[in-house]
Amino acid sequence: MGYHNIDLLLFDRWFYSKEIIMSLNSISNYLIFVRKDSGIKRELESMEMGEKKIKLHEFSMYRDGKRITAYIAFLKRIFDHKTEEYYDWAFATNLKEVNLDEIIGKYKIRWRIENMFRGQDEATIKSKSLNINVRYFLYVYGQVLEAIWYLYFSEEMCFKRFIIELSEACSTMVNK
Repeated sequence: MGYHNIDLLLFDRWFYSKEIIMSLNSISNYLIFVRKDSGIKRELESMEMGEKKIKLHEFSMYRDGKRITAYIAFLKRIFDHKTEEYYDWAFATNLKEVNLDEIIGKYKIRWRIENMFRGQDEATIKSKSLNINVRYFLYVYGQVLEAIWYLYFSEEMCFKRFIIELSEACSTMVNK
């Protein structure tokens, strides 16, 4: 079994800090969704609808005066086909060349992963049993359900919808 390189680390807005950026700059490529503070809002307000640009941003560290840099990608009023809404986006990255037409799609991968974990948590069968065999069985059963969803239904519906429909189908069969 071989190792795979991680091409890009994806972070949500709560990881946008100069300390984290300083650490990441020397470790790996990253993409951080940026909180829209007053400076970010001001920059986005100065842009035209659909405009995309990258600016080099310099941070100064506290007392030592050390300076670090990150690129900030700004995307103004970008249409999201799924929600049929327009959104403003800002990302911090250390990538020197960023394809602004693909950056939102790359970031949404993180959302899909997070939503999948949220769905798994909701579908977890709760047990107060102290018997490890019962707990292990329930865990494995949940993993089997997830595997069935991934292999056969993931293109058609989200995991949560799959669990709801499976539950309804089982209830119908039991009530017959």
